[in-house]
Amino acid sequence: MRQVGQLYVALGVIGSILLGAVAEGRIPGIWRTYRPLENDSRVVKDRLHSSKNLNSEDDSFLNAVGAVWSYGINQSAVRRYPSAGYNASTGFLIDPCHVLTNLHVVYPDPVVVDPPVGRRVAFAVGQTAGDNDQGALQGLKFLIGGVVIAHGDTIIVDRLVQNPGNDWAVIQLATNVDSTITPMPISAIDLVQLPAHSKLSAAGFPADHRQLRNDGFKLKDLWGSEGQIVEIVRASTDVAFIQSTIQTTPGNSGGPIYGDFNAQKHIVVGMVQSVRGNGIDVSESMPNIQILFTPSTLAKINEAQAHTPCQ
Repeated sequence: MRQVGQLYVALGVIGSILLGAVAEGRIPGIWRTYRPLENDSRVVKDRLHSSKNLNSEDDSFLNAVGAVWSYGINQSAVRRYPSAGYNASTGFLIDPCHVLTNLHVVYPDPVVVDPPVGRRVAFAVGQTAGDNDQGALQGLKFLIGGVVIAHGDTIIVDRLVQNPGNDWAVIQLATNVDSTITPMPISAIDLVQLPAHSKLSAAGFPADHRQLRNDGFKLKDLWGSEGQIVEIVRASTDVAFIQSTIQTTPGNSGGPIYGDFNAQKHIVVGMVQSVRGNGIDVSESMPNIQILFTPSTLAKINEAQAHTPCQ
């Protein structure tokens, strides 16, 4: 682990490139470029049929990962907006009625300064059962409206996130998600449990892979990636980052970073925030960047949940 004083500058340059994609591709947070697909090791995670996964692994816990829109449910559901599926980024359930994602996902404007809570957004979650089942929206079973109830203390200027470590937001849904979907546990892990070369994973809805489906079910496939920690960078006592070789691209913003800790599986320890380069050709010398949850960040998230309990 190292501590840096110039981290915000380095990440800020990245952020200006990444968030610039909002104007072009309408996907906030991650820069999209062309790349050689043979370097792409991401795989589809089937949440309902383990037999379809590599080594028949059970990925049902990932059914809590869904798609987030920065606008209300009516607009996201209207079919005449063919970009609705493309515009989505990623978020995940942390209890039956709260979703965690990035601040820049729900506030994609060029300039964001202390944005008011209460912004209406939409969340879709739950893999549909059959190949012909479009569900509520483009392959996801449940589409629910929500509002932003809390977010990190950062600003965005010219689509540059000034404090990437605080790039988080909590959404309260209008109703509880179906009980068949189990929320993902989040935790602030002791840094000694995150040595270099240990494995972490990510899951989300990268926009480039949505384009591979020509049946209109753009959000039916959840894609996962596994990588190794390159380094943990501590910017302050309250903010830390993971540098890793996990492959992420546009649309992954707000997706969970998870692993197995203290004899517990699939613990979420951070979120996708930004990438370097194209997000696929990653290495120890050019790693991607993820938020690492700290006790301070989790305390603020937990406080937001406590003030808006699920029914």
